Order: sequence, then C-alpha cells, then structure tokens
Amino acid sequence: MNKTIIFVALIAFSVALIDDSTMTGGWNNYKFSNGFQSDNSNPLTKIFKKLTAELQEKGISDLQFTSVTSQVVNGQNFKIRFTYTQMDSVKTGYCLAYVSFSGETCEIHEVELEITPLAQNKDIQKGGWSNYTIPSNFEQDPTNPLNMAMVKLSNELMNQNMAFIKFVSVQSQVVAGQKFKIQFQLLNKNGQKSIGNCVVYVRSWEKFVEVSELSISSLLQQSVQDNQNQNGGWSTYNYNVSELQNGTSVFGSAYSKLMNNLLQKAIRIVSVSNVESQVVSGVNFKISFIYSENNNLKTGKAIVYVQEWTQTIQILSLELTGKTIQY
Repeated sequence: MNKTIIFVALIAFSVALIDDSTMTGGWNNYKFSNGFQSDNSNPLTKIFKKLTAELQEKGISDLQFTSVTSQVVNGQNFKIRFTYTQMDSVKTGYCLAYVSFSGETCEIHEVELEITPLAQNKDIQKGGWSNYTIPSNFEQDPTNPLNMAMVKLSNELMNQNMAFIKFVSVQSQVVAGQKFKIQFQLLNKNGQKSIGNCVVYVRSWEKFVEVSELSISSLLQQSVQDNQNQNGGWSTYNYNVSELQNGTSVFGSAYSKLMNNLLQKAIRIVSVSNVESQVVSGVNFKISFIYSENNNLKTGKAIVYVQEWTQTIQILSLELTGKTIQY
C-alpha cells in the first residue's frame, strides 16, 4: 500500500511540472527556465549533465536546451531539442532520454546531430564569436550571464582603483557556458575616461565567473559636450539638503563616505557647491565642495562610486588643492 501511495505521489509531482498542453502519445510541453542546471532535483539536470559529458567526447560544447516535451511512464521520457557548438559553428540536435522517478537511472537514446550550421540570424565571426545584443534591464537580473560578467569586471577594476562605466561593444562565444569579449569605458585612477578590453567566461548555473585578457588602452578623448550627450555621460544631480544629513539615499551614502574620510584628515566639509552623476554599473558622483582646514576655507573635488546592490562605496579620486578662500 505504501509503495502504491509513493508511486502515485511521484506521478502527481511529475505531472505538476508539465504544461497542460497535451500532445499525441501522452507527450506534454515541459516547462524549464535558465539556470535549471543548478537544481539537482530536476530530472532535466541529470540529462543535461550526462548528455554534455557524452558530447564533449565528440568535440561538442555549449549545450543549450531549446524545447522539451515529456511523457510519464514508469518514470519519465523526454524529447529534447538543443543547440551546440562544433568546429566554431552553432548547430541543432535532438535526443530521447529516460529518467526514473527515483532519479537513480538516467539513459540517453536516439541522439541526432545536424551537419548544417544554425544561422540564428547572428553575425558569426572568426573563432565562433558573434555580435551580442545587450538585453534591456539585464542589470536587474542577477542570474543573467552578462550581468554576472559586469559585476565581476567592476570588482576587478575597483581592486585597481578604477571604475566600470559602460559597455562599448560585446561579442559572445558559445562554449560549455558563455564567453564574452567586451570593450568598455572606465574611469582610470586619475578619474579620466579610458577604453578597456577583456574576456569574461561565465557558467551561470555554477555561479562561476572569470575575467581574463584584461587590458586598459589610452585615454578616451571626448569633448565635455559629447560626454553629456551620450549614454553614461555626466549630468547635473539635484540633491536635497536632507540627503547630506541622513545618508539614506544613494547620493547620501556617497557623501557620508566622503565626509567621514575627510574628518579622519581633520578636514570638515562646509558646503557642497555642485554635484554631477554618471550612471555606470552603479552610480558615480562628482562632488565639488568647500572645506575648512587650518582656519581657511578651500575648494575640493571628489568622485565617489556607489554600487547599491553590493553595498560598495569607494572614493575614486580626491582633489584638495583648490583655491584657498580666506575668512
């Protein structure tokens, strides 16, 4: 009796994972989302890992499931369509797989691989690299591979007292995961804009991100007007006085960081004369201020970087050699 109840429960659980769209032969659309590979309880994960291992022996990489249907038997059958990379070409494949309800048995059958490349309307270049269209609002999805690459790159630059501004161009290469060849703008140690290049390798289901081939080229020469007119340029930030007092806003956090840093040098900010902001992987604030030192009023400038979702606040540049204002 107990075994019967367990068996029925397993069937009910499996059916719950399946879409309501029933097809001929009891096959149903099977719902899955990006990152399913990290869920070891998902039968699709077992198939993915086993199929990946088998295809790697044939020089095939970057397996991506595109559609899945399932059929409840004494376990589950799966019909899977997928894409893969071989000899720098993206192609499509098909397989039939079986997974027992206990998950102890996983079998791969009827693997079919296509010979012709899959165009996918992509501009495929030498080495399997293709132009990558940056998704809108990708920064809001922590599981997005490009967002993971951006956060890792930002942290690498911060360790060198630099700050990521924005992407200039991105190419991708499908491997056992995803590689990005990125050209980007950054603020160097002197607060000046430069161009950088790097390669970032991401396996999102393992939360693995690695930055390689990171290089910084010469300064980016642009007029102030160009900077203001382009995405990522500086713009006037209209702050409230309360932000200087409570530190609860993004700018308030930047100002508090600057103020506390100066207090350690026995320097007190008297007033803030101007603030500009720049949207990057977070926000840069360029703060012009008047400060008191040795009974003299002087002018100063600072750039403070804030990445709210990682609670990062960093002073990128600080200039305290401005004109002295006598009492």
